[in-house]
Amino acid sequence: MKIARSTRTGCIACMVTALLLSTVTIGHASTVPETGNTKNSHTPEVSFIAPPLTSLTDSETQTAIQSAKNLSQAFRHISNQLLPSVVAIENRTDNMRNTRQSPNGMPSQGGVGSGVIIDSSGWIMTNNHVVAGAGSIIVRLHDGREFMAEQVMTDPKTDIAIVRIPNAKNLTAAKIGNSNGAYVGEWVLALGQPFGLESTVTAGIISAKGRGIGLSDSENHIQTDAAINPGNSGGPMVNLDGEVIGINTAISSSSGGSDGVGFAVPINLANWVANQLIDHGTVQRAFLGIGIQPITQKLADYFNVPPKQGLLVTHVLSQSPAAQAGVRTGDILLEFAGARVSAPNEFQTHVERAVVGESYKLVINRNGTRQNLDCVPQSQPNRPSEDTGKMMNTSHSNRSSSGRLGVRVGDFDAAVARKMGIDATQGVVILAIEPGSHAHRAGLVPGMILAQVNHNEIESLSQFNQLMSEMDLDESLLFLTKSQNGARFVVIES
Repeated sequence: MKIARSTRTGCIACMVTALLLSTVTIGHASTVPETGNTKNSHTPEVSFIAPPLTSLTDSETQTAIQSAKNLSQAFRHISNQLLPSVVAIENRTDNMRNTRQSPNGMPSQGGVGSGVIIDSSGWIMTNNHVVAGAGSIIVRLHDGREFMAEQVMTDPKTDIAIVRIPNAKNLTAAKIGNSNGAYVGEWVLALGQPFGLESTVTAGIISAKGRGIGLSDSENHIQTDAAINPGNSGGPMVNLDGEVIGINTAISSSSGGSDGVGFAVPINLANWVANQLIDHGTVQRAFLGIGIQPITQKLADYFNVPPKQGLLVTHVLSQSPAAQAGVRTGDILLEFAGARVSAPNEFQTHVERAVVGESYKLVINRNGTRQNLDCVPQSQPNRPSEDTGKMMNTSHSNRSSSGRLGVRVGDFDAAVARKMGIDATQGVVILAIEPGSHAHRAGLVPGMILAQVNHNEIESLSQFNQLMSEMDLDESLLFLTKSQNGARFVVIES
């Protein structure tokens, strides 16, 4: 199964779904006579038995029917209210080198996505991947009018874009809601142009929040089982109050169509990005300069803290706001600006939207002690380029192995590491991993740099050998690893 953008690149027949309501009761099955090797006949069993329709009174039946009608009426009302705000966006291009991706991962040309009018002056919100490329952006309104977009501004980090159509009169702007107030289990509608079928509405619930699916750098998606298909990208996800709470962006699919798992960018994040683009032409983000990872059960056991509560600091950039605030590698972040944090994408969103130059309280756990630090975020610098075409030089004359861990290491070239985008000035590089070993099961791979073991800095190969000789290998070891994907703590169990 793969995650795919939901931009339309083809056309197939639509599917119609219906809401089925049923009632079940819990009853006890009768005992079963003991024959042969059957289970003890006195063991009670529980079965779910649907009552016969005749057991429902007319009043109960009418109440159930009315409840379904009320929900249907709510869906109709919201659809009628929102559809005039939903547009089709066509990316017309003759450029054969268009890099936009279709749901099967292959390059596609042009295509149709969706958008939602957020301001009656002509501003429309959609996805970056809907308008990416060198094509002409054609916007078709619900009433059939077509316009060529005059302005197109994008933010690939969140996959959000805004376009403006000139001289458009009588536009209906959608009502913007609050995605922070949306909860798992709530009904939502997804509107858009799946497979080019304009003005399509599907219903479902919010099935999860805070999802990171690996399609963009800054993610905190809302997950839904409302059908989202190719062509829905950029369309709105709305609640039962008729408020936009998300922008449909991707699906998890094995076939290219809806498998019941779709994703939307929360409207609070999307609206912040849109305002930044309109006001500044670009998105100005804040940063602290730290690397983080979630607290897994193994890390929780090692640090003696609850799992999924807080984030483990894996790296602190020198001279960064976090370094100036006193944050150290190995600290556990608990709160930022009064908000508890437990997921990296959630924390990233909080930090990026912070006001540059303003002081914020950062609560940490250091060696079991809770501490408050004051940090002042700075503007996010441009990410350094990475040379991914070169591998670490493993033809080292100095090598060492740790047989019980199943890892062979050697010296590494700091200059090569920097060119590859690995922020490390000392340590040892993993040359080989024994299949099935403790190191292999922990997720270590050749090319990683071991920078710490049990909070001890690894300065050289000889020091690594000395540290390992002093370690009790009958207890778990905590390694700080570094790679092109960043820094990460790994527990190798005894």
